Amino acid sequence: MFRNPLTIGIDIGHHSIKAVVLRQKKPELELVAFSEVELPAPVLNKQNSVNSPALLSAVRKLKKSLPFGARQAVMALPDSAIISKVIQLDSHLTEEESVFAVEQAISASSPFPVEELRLDFFPMVGEMFGETFAEPSQTHPVQVYAARKETIDSRVEVLRQARFEPEVMELQTHALVWLQQYQAERQGSSDGNDSEWGIVDIGQTATAIGIRGPAGTVYRREVSFGCETLSEAEHAWGGSSADKAEQFTKQLADQLKRQLQLYSTTYPRSALQGIWLSGGGQGLVIEEMLARMLSVSVRKMQPLSGFRRSAKLDLALDGKSFGQFAVAAGLAIRGCHE
Repeated sequence: MFRNPLTIGIDIGHHSIKAVVLRQKKPELELVAFSEVELPAPVLNKQNSVNSPALLSAVRKLKKSLPFGARQAVMALPDSAIISKVIQLDSHLTEEESVFAVEQAISASSPFPVEELRLDFFPMVGEMFGETFAEPSQTHPVQVYAARKETIDSRVEVLRQARFEPEVMELQTHALVWLQQYQAERQGSSDGNDSEWGIVDIGQTATAIGIRGPAGTVYRREVSFGCETLSEAEHAWGGSSADKAEQFTKQLADQLKRQLQLYSTTYPRSALQGIWLSGGGQGLVIEEMLARMLSVSVRKMQPLSGFRRSAKLDLALDGKSFGQFAVAAGLAIRGCHE
């Protein structure tokens, strides 16, 4: 058995599957391997269900490129696959009573019968980030997440068939926040306040936004804007690659402005200082231009750069961003904290 077990973050995307393998080497995490397998056809549909045979084939191919003995896996669900609700629970309820109260609350707002859902809930006292409330009260806010059993179970079953051991199912934007927080601890920022930065992951078809809020909450949004926007609009935009980058940056800024304004309204006392850019589309963005349009600092993140690693991996990472591995890296970090 491994003294420090390997943890794999697996990100199932529309056009590829990505994996990042980490190992705990206190006080750091060590990057052991990373890999990406392109999909000949998408394995996800608009209802967030997976094509299990096609996904299994890709996962088995991915497994061959990972270290022998790497089994423990963490996966993510798209935010669009999740029902999220904050409820107030009596602080003196038993576990059984709490489960019943959560089921009643979700059944009132879910389009699906509660019997078809898997539920997870936790007090909003910042377990994710080590925060606590000052004084106990008669009631406390509880964050509830629900997802269809089929959505979760199909993914879990595919990994088990490929001889992985799925241990955690996390939200995609939560994985991004785990990565951002780890990078902040390792790198810090010039203003020394990286805790009030968000992360924006630009994918092929969508852009995910994750910002750590107060009391362990995560402000999360997903907008239908990604790299495909550039491909579809190239003929209309015309011009040089610089012109196209400028147009892409302007459209991204328009999408983000709405979300950041909503964040400011929701958390008026937690002003956002800046955003990290990740995802395969980060290279399409002009940082200075986006920073000027959003009135916050903007930096591009290298998701795999904040880990201890071998000279061989150093060489593989040299001069490249590998922004598309952000979610997988965040998932692996999440698994190492179990």
